[in-house]
Amino acid sequence: MRIFCFGDSNTYGYDARSLLGERLGENERWPEILGKLSGWEVVNEGMNGREIPESPWFLERFDHLLSACAPVDALFLMLGSNDLLNSYRPDMENIGSRMEKFVKHVLEHPAVDGRGEIVVLAAPPPVEIGCCGEEYVCYDRESHKFGTCYEAIAKQYGLRFANTADWELSLAHDGVHLSPEGHARFADQMWTLMQEFIVHKLNDKLQIL
Repeated sequence: MRIFCFGDSNTYGYDARSLLGERLGENERWPEILGKLSGWEVVNEGMNGREIPESPWFLERFDHLLSACAPVDALFLMLGSNDLLNSYRPDMENIGSRMEKFVKHVLEHPAVDGRGEIVVLAAPPPVEIGCCGEEYVCYDRESHKFGTCYEAIAKQYGLRFANTADWELSLAHDGVHLSPEGHARFADQMWTLMQEFIVHKLNDKLQIL
């Protein structure tokens, strides 16, 4: 199994305790922990600050990364937190529209070839920054809509869906990034999810036979 994980700093493994944007150790980042749990090849293509790709340059960059990793058995997508936090007035409808366009692009990539069943679309963990000021409460509130929004997209395009809001993930002091404990919990939940994924793949093959 080879899993391509495309996300932002919560996939990359940003260490919120650092002063210079350092990265958590390899044994603390959820994609690498998942690789050790499963024995699979888990490719971590997280990047700090990444938003949902929309411009031609960023879409081409995604295409290049996925092509370099192909063939893949599963593609994990978790983006949207930076789109939310970088908005003056956060609007999940607008973020959902961007994600839907990106999903269509992903499905057209030769490594995916329309196979929505190998794509896992994850709703990012809700942020908790309202404690920093009343003006930030709207970000917390809007972030809780990721699940409903992304689940609808997943159903429409035949993708698998994961709502990380249900995973009881611990966040760092900044209320945005996963803590080391949050990464460990994330990896455990992903391991459970991917085992279910394998069962579905085997059932699909048996039905073909």
